[in-house]
Amino acid sequence: MVSAKMIDASDEWKKRYVSRIPHSFEYAGYTWAGMATNADKIISLKDRQFGPDDVVIASYPKSGTTWASEVLSAIAHEGDINLIRTVKINDRVPWIESDDSSLAANFPGLSSLRKRVVTSAKKKIYSTHLPLHLLPPSILRGDCKLLYVARNPKDLAVSYFHFHQMAKFLGLQNEMTWDEFMSLFCTGSLWYGDWFEHVISYWKFSQNNPQVKFICYEDMKIDLMREMESLEELVGISLSMEQRKEVVNHSSFDSMKCNKMTNREGNMLLDQSRARFMRKGIVGDWKNYFTVAQSEAFDELYQKEMKGSGLNFQFE
Repeated sequence: MVSAKMIDASDEWKKRYVSRIPHSFEYAGYTWAGMATNADKIISLKDRQFGPDDVVIASYPKSGTTWASEVLSAIAHEGDINLIRTVKINDRVPWIESDDSSLAANFPGLSSLRKRVVTSAKKKIYSTHLPLHLLPPSILRGDCKLLYVARNPKDLAVSYFHFHQMAKFLGLQNEMTWDEFMSLFCTGSLWYGDWFEHVISYWKFSQNNPQVKFICYEDMKIDLMREMESLEELVGISLSMEQRKEVVNHSSFDSMKCNKMTNREGNMLLDQSRARFMRKGIVGDWKNYFTVAQSEAFDELYQKEMKGSGLNFQFE
């Protein structure tokens, strides 16, 4: 058995992580970034109403949320790629727990950029990283459709590590080492908490729930075209084969990486001179970061936490 010390995070590391996040606060057992939201905003979501024309994309950070958002936004606009190329992704697919007042206070002038653009979308698409139990009751009741996007945790951890280097609202944590981050990730001590808790709760919620679709990043990577029909069914809009092909081509990683409306270029919350928001998008990049000992220790943790869930991921 590999020593647990390999993936344990010290109290010192946990405190240092939280102290780096500007205006951080604790709510419901989670650490939150005060530059992007506040407790009142999160609490107010219990009264937020979603209906049959809404689709909410949920995920743990860096699971492929932007990719899924681009695909569903394209479907919602009936495959009109020319239109969505003119509107920023955060305007087409707003993040429900973000708070405009917090953002405006920390980034003067940003609030005017965050007004949702009125387009011809037949359905409204939203995104969230909220744990399942903090979702608005209207979503939990099934008043709208819910898509959960999951990614293998090793690649996700690497992507999340780089995200911490560029996210201003997380304190641009470029002083944090990979070893420190890995330990914090394994102990669920990061923004939005424990990956295992997040994913497994949504996975169980999705079983036998017709309003919820659970999809894996790796399956989209292998064959997005194969997934399109079920995604269109979730949104409630059918595309022609020609439109479907155009959406798939538009939503390729290389295309989105060069698309300023999608890759969040110019977003005041992110410093992409430190790390790119859309970095590699491949499966198996974790091998360039995990040591053999870290990989073995994480595998033990993974087997323990995922046992009996029936949920499996592709790691390469």
